[in-house]
Amino acid sequence: MAAMATKLQTTLIVKYGDGVDALGKEIIKNQRFSKVKTTATEQNILDVSLEIEKLLGKTLNEVIREDQSGITNA
Repeated sequence: MAAMATKLQTTLIVKYGDGVDALGKEIIKNQRFSKVKTTATEQNILDVSLEIEKLLGKTLNEVIREDQSGITNA
């Protein structure tokens, strides 16, 4: 039997620098956005991330797409 995956949820995670701590180490913060359409393309996610960057007023270090899928027998 062949396995089949169905996307259930997509989450956007943006990581950005938020200054330095007392030891001079960069502070990295994460922000998660869980109501992303499962059909969103990588370009859509990048475009939204760049707009979030403008709103935060911080430079993004990383953009992560996290997909959750259910796997069943086809």
